[in-house]
Amino acid sequence: MKYKKLIFDLDNTILDFRDTEEKALRKIISAYNLPYTEDTIQSYKGINHDLWQKLEQGKITREKLFASRFFLFLERFGITVDGKKVDTMYRNALSEGFLMMKNAHEVLTTLKNNGYKLYAGTNGVASTQRQRLAGANLNHFFEEIFISEEIGVEKPDPFFFQYIFDTLNSHNNGEYLMIGDSLSSDIKGAKNIGIDSVWYNFDHVKDYPSTVQSTYTITDLLELLPLFGIEKDGK
Repeated sequence: MKYKKLIFDLDNTILDFRDTEEKALRKIISAYNLPYTEDTIQSYKGINHDLWQKLEQGKITREKLFASRFFLFLERFGITVDGKKVDTMYRNALSEGFLMMKNAHEVLTTLKNNGYKLYAGTNGVASTQRQRLAGANLNHFFEEIFISEEIGVEKPDPFFFQYIFDTLNSHNNGEYLMIGDSLSSDIKGAKNIGIDSVWYNFDHVKDYPSTVQSTYTITDLLELLPLFGIEKDGK
């Protein structure tokens, strides 16, 4: 197989961010005595999603996102807060989220045992992501861990991937494969820099933009293995 360097997104690809987010958000909602309902949750998620999209598009800074999301969320309920302080509380809770996605450990183990070089490439806060990786005992799988906060740009910015190429001193695009769940950051980012990609469509989404196409699409991480000529039992 031509791919030698595999870049894995973390949230909702290797680590279960939904579980982590739910537990962290529950702490914030409880701290401000709000009802933990679907409407409350979706109110936050809508604000957060819009801000992350603006960040990926370069329209706002990370600092603006972290200062704004809980300020705007709680403002809807008539509560005025210091957005940065609430966000720090939230991110501390996120750091405790170690649950892995289904079959992630098996796939990482199999690929590493078969000689592939694995890298993590994630948009996120460095301290949070590194704590989660350590808590899940995943660091030994990855040759390098690349985090947007430390690089200075977010996926899908081509410089995120260029930074990886430069750090590894390897500029053969054909050797790289990006694996991730986000069309707007992982798959678009791979397309922007000219490397192949795998969209992990774990939610079985059927209605998605045709303008962002991955090289491969999977709905279970085990489906990665046949792409490398590896049977699902690891052989």
